Amino acid sequence: MGVLHIFLYISFIATITCLPINIKTVQAPDAINEGNVNISQLNSKEIITDPDLDLLRNAERNARNQVRPGMSVTSYEVELEINGNGFNGRLLARVVIEDHDTVEDDIIFQIDDLTITSVEYSLAGSSNFQTADFNENNGDGILTISPAFQATLYSFVITYEGSLDELGRGLYLGNYDNDNTYLAMNLHPTFARRVFPCVDEPTESSNIRFTINNVQYDNIVMNSMLEENSATQFRPLQGPPHLWGMVAHNLNNAYFPTPNVVLNGRSGVMNQDAQASIAINHYFNALNEWTSKPYVEIVVNQNGRLNIIAVPDIDRDWYALSTVSIWEPYVFMDLVHSVKQRQVGLTKMAEAISRQWFGYVIHPENWRHQWIISGLSTYVAYEILKDFQDGPQDTNYALLDGNTLFLTEVIQESLLRDAYVNSQPIEPAQNIFDAVDIRYHMNSVMKYKAPALLRMLRLALGDNDNDFIQHGARTLLNNRFLETVNTFNFYDAINSAWLFDGNDVIDNIPDFFNPWLQTTGYPLVHVGLRRGGVLITQERFAFSAVQQQRNYIIPLTYTTSVEPNFDDDNVYPTMVIDGTETLDMEIGDDDWIIFNIQGQGYYRVSYDLDLWDRIIEALEDPERREEIHPLNRAALIDDALNLARASKLGYDVALRLVLTMEHETEYAVWKAFVRNMDFLRKHLMALVDDNDDYEEDIYERMIGRTIVAFEEEIGFIPDDGSEPAMNSLMRGLVMDHACRANYEPCVAAAVDLFYDPDDNELVNPDIPRDIRPAVYCTMVREGDEDVITALYDRLEVETSLYERLVILESLACSQDADFINSFLAETIAANGPHSTEENVKIFKAVAGSGHENARLALNFIALRTNEIRNQYGGPDKLEEVILTLAENMVTPDLVTDFINWVGSRNNNLEDSEDYAEATAKLASEIGDWETMHLESVYEWIEENDATSLFVSAFLITLSVIITLINN
Repeated sequence: MGVLHIFLYISFIATITCLPINIKTVQAPDAINEGNVNISQLNSKEIITDPDLDLLRNAERNARNQVRPGMSVTSYEVELEINGNGFNGRLLARVVIEDHDTVEDDIIFQIDDLTITSVEYSLAGSSNFQTADFNENNGDGILTISPAFQATLYSFVITYEGSLDELGRGLYLGNYDNDNTYLAMNLHPTFARRVFPCVDEPTESSNIRFTINNVQYDNIVMNSMLEENSATQFRPLQGPPHLWGMVAHNLNNAYFPTPNVVLNGRSGVMNQDAQASIAINHYFNALNEWTSKPYVEIVVNQNGRLNIIAVPDIDRDWYALSTVSIWEPYVFMDLVHSVKQRQVGLTKMAEAISRQWFGYVIHPENWRHQWIISGLSTYVAYEILKDFQDGPQDTNYALLDGNTLFLTEVIQESLLRDAYVNSQPIEPAQNIFDAVDIRYHMNSVMKYKAPALLRMLRLALGDNDNDFIQHGARTLLNNRFLETVNTFNFYDAINSAWLFDGNDVIDNIPDFFNPWLQTTGYPLVHVGLRRGGVLITQERFAFSAVQQQRNYIIPLTYTTSVEPNFDDDNVYPTMVIDGTETLDMEIGDDDWIIFNIQGQGYYRVSYDLDLWDRIIEALEDPERREEIHPLNRAALIDDALNLARASKLGYDVALRLVLTMEHETEYAVWKAFVRNMDFLRKHLMALVDDNDDYEEDIYERMIGRTIVAFEEEIGFIPDDGSEPAMNSLMRGLVMDHACRANYEPCVAAAVDLFYDPDDNELVNPDIPRDIRPAVYCTMVREGDEDVITALYDRLEVETSLYERLVILESLACSQDADFINSFLAETIAANGPHSTEENVKIFKAVAGSGHENARLALNFIALRTNEIRNQYGGPDKLEEVILTLAENMVTPDLVTDFINWVGSRNNNLEDSEDYAEATAKLASEIGDWETMHLESVYEWIEENDATSLFVSAFLITLSVIITLINN
């Protein structure tokens, strides 16, 4: 014991010279937190020097809420020993008390599901350790230590026990292929406290060292390199606890996409690494160049290789240096794979690798500033994805359109979610520290809104030759290297280049950007014709009435039918409005004007009825339609249907616009159609199912009217030759929607394709990958037990986890209540047949497969909330499925029952109750829409399907004539 004491003493003294200097905690004035003090002037082009503003700015930057004021942990040495399904831990922590006024206070660490067995301490680096009183049973995740003597320098030795998680949180045990396991450690965002007692906050950077003993795997990788001549002790790195990660595994180590990068995966996925290897090679080198910070130079002692592990069972964001765990369906693809898998996988891999820089090199000062990290990681991911897919799509059919994907998957998805009643500002007014609030914030609309806003800011600040987001990111990565960042730092970084080389469209970046960050919703721009010009006004948009109107500074782009210009050079705004504006221009009697070129601005646009008429008339003409860019056609569909949903536009106008889809063959426009019309489909089909007075084919008629050009030029079954990837992506999207609407030609195509021509008891292995979801789901819904048996047989031989997921989600389409109940029961069974993430996906697929199945899912979650939490991945995954369920409460009875469940005393929601109450408001909002609009939507479709009625009558008459002739 004496040797240990001497070692501790020497180690402690060695750290004193490099202790971090911490400014005493100061609570920022409320005026700053509420955005009322014009700190932004510091970042305008007018240079202002004001000592009071500097003081306020520093107060905001340094305001924090440690679990114990005045205490810093300068280093952690964590030794873990794996013991079956648990672990034993020993922590040596060195603590400094900076504030002498708090020297008598207890020492505080955060813990979660750890059992403390002993605590010893010494003072001022002494080798004399003695037992300390402690309390871990106060119910709030806090370990309180009460030393008998007060000091400003402590060493603590804490021994404890913990259990290996199975849900991807903290130190966890993953599993695959029945009896194979791996050990991993993911501490982001608040899971470090599940592995060792710590101060688990992003500002608390410490020197951290891990030793992991009794690990029975061939490979073990961590943030840092192993110590020389050691197989268990890793070198220390400086940083906050939540950025550490580790994976110990027996997975294959055979794929090397590029020097310093290794890709690991199951032995059963041989020959599925080609696409991932090519993409990772490009992304790794592109990020080195884009960031101007080579990966191998991030920090001394880091693991020199980037280890990318395709984990079979867990889907969680991963921020640890040198180890990146990505859910296998996003990584490994068969040589012939679906374009949908490639689209999702290429994006997920790009985002995961970019977090080595945006998340590790720079991390948020407080979780309220996470929008910077999330925004930059996704923004950069799409930039390197576009670069990877750069080339002429008309000659290289494998390429994806990055601009289209960013609009459809990021901007428009964010615009939808940000209009919900339960949306949150992506920069909260106050710092957030509670784990529940952090979880809620991390999984909010921020994931979509932050990169969408960065794209708009990038276009507003410069032209094609000046990406000030890249300039700012490089400045942060190099000037705040391995430090925290906040919104002020972000503005400073952008200004460092923009002040000297930017345009004058925006006068002041914070004044422009803060309203978008600090409020929910976004602006709606109204465009109207007035004598001699165009009148532009704005209001704040949301599906429910907003409490407070707020004007935004909106960057505008537009073009007219006189000289239409939707080119890339016209996406850069040349003007902004912050209230009402009049454009002095003449618009002819038949001309149109369209705002928001390529839909890149984070706002919606509405027009006077006369202008809507002109736009619709142009879209009804196949030749004039082509003058309008596909991304703007998508934006028009997206805006019109959401305006109607919010009662800002009549459904008669929106659905007239929708009917122009009969000429449409572009993915972006169909994606906007499906995203929004699926909302109407679910409500209309529930309406006609529950009431015999309504015609059950009402929505099918809408499909028949809109799918004309798609059927003629694209079709449900691809030709034998190659086709553009975006066409394959579109076919899968449209066919799935049309078949769910019971559109007969779609259903017939699915039936024809399903069975193997050589064995009508087996699934046809040659069904094109992108339409398998539509074919499988249709057959499960329309067929019998033989279909389900055939799919389970296919499941047994499927080596691709992505294709396995397609089958599982398709089984959720069954209309057999007994089967669905048993299927859901499998997801919570101990040692069940599905992985943790598959359980989540199955529940969400059931909830979204029709109102009757949504009812079964609601009943299931109401009865089995605890099991769902425990088997799906914890409270964040429980909240994920609750949101999906709320979005699918498409009848008044479902809405009422959902709200009643959330409000019941025995709902077992625990710390997810506040989240569930927010989603109950969303369900109520959807119910209000149904009361206001569903009948009128039904009636409009019923009264405006003359074309389809005429065609049907014509076909029937023609059939009769042919029959008579043949007879």
